[in-house]
Amino acid sequence: MKNKARILLILAITLAVLTAVGVYSYLSLIPNYLSTGANEETVTVEISEGDSLRTVANTLHEEGVIRNRYWFRRQAGEEGVDRNIRPGTYEIPPEEPFTEIFEILQVGEQRESVAVTFPEGFTLYEMGARVEDSGLATREEFIEATEDYYENQALSFDADPLFFSLEGYLYPDTYHFDEDQSAMEIVEIMANRMNQVFTTEDYELMDERDLSLHEILTKASLIERETAFDEESDLIAGVIENRLNQEMRLQIDASVIYAVGEGEEHITRVLYEHLEVENPYNTYRYHGLPPGPIAAPRESSIRAALEPAEHDYLFYVVGTEGHVFAETYDEHLENVAAYREMQDAEEEVMEEAP
Repeated sequence: MKNKARILLILAITLAVLTAVGVYSYLSLIPNYLSTGANEETVTVEISEGDSLRTVANTLHEEGVIRNRYWFRRQAGEEGVDRNIRPGTYEIPPEEPFTEIFEILQVGEQRESVAVTFPEGFTLYEMGARVEDSGLATREEFIEATEDYYENQALSFDADPLFFSLEGYLYPDTYHFDEDQSAMEIVEIMANRMNQVFTTEDYELMDERDLSLHEILTKASLIERETAFDEESDLIAGVIENRLNQEMRLQIDASVIYAVGEGEEHITRVLYEHLEVENPYNTYRYHGLPPGPIAAPRESSIRAALEPAEHDYLFYVVGTEGHVFAETYDEHLENVAAYREMQDAEEEVMEEAP
């Protein structure tokens, strides 16, 4: 019995020692492992203006630079890095410790870059003009790159191939491009940025509502061009849903503007003759959504398209502050009359001004 007790004691001591060694190894080695870059080659990453620490962590994780997003955010928070990350294009050497990655993202190993801002609601044509103004590529090269990107990626969207383009698929933001970056690389960066806006939960929500990414971006682009106020985006989205559900034509002026200018020019005022334009993007003439997006939507417009407000409004018109909504056509006509009176009053004031 004594021998048996001695053996059990030895086994218990051995197990305790092994457990202690294991815990020590975990506590000392795992943090070092997680705090070291995972990339085996130098990786180029793009950090945009206004990117949150969470977005930066997601970008680095998607590019294979870090193993664990939570650990990166925790370390960055402890170091105070979250408030000092600068936008730009960065080259991250292989297997760099987080301290070095933090240093890169704050101060330096930033390549010479050209800042280009693409406002919300821009079309591909306007984006191409902005790229050309920056000296990075011509507008024609940019548009051609968007067409090649679609073909090379073999993207599959629920859209008519006769009308489909990357319109609405490039996220509007301020980017810092390398001086020698090609038009195709610019398009890839902007498309990837749009992809980062959508979360796993967003795709699950689309599946639940039986909606495609193409439909969401198309609705978001209409919302984007109809209002500049984030607080009423979901109201506009709700009107779109209500009219679609009742099989009413959307009759959205922004779609007419796009149809008339074919995405390249903007008319300053929609006339009655424009409402009859034979173009599937003209929602005054054709039922349902247009074939695709009409502009690049911001995130708030995308969120509104994903989760429109529930109400009974079917109409809206511009008011003094944002839009005025109505449930019936008679109410809408009253709102339109009030808007025209306001316009006439403003014109009189302008005419009387010295």
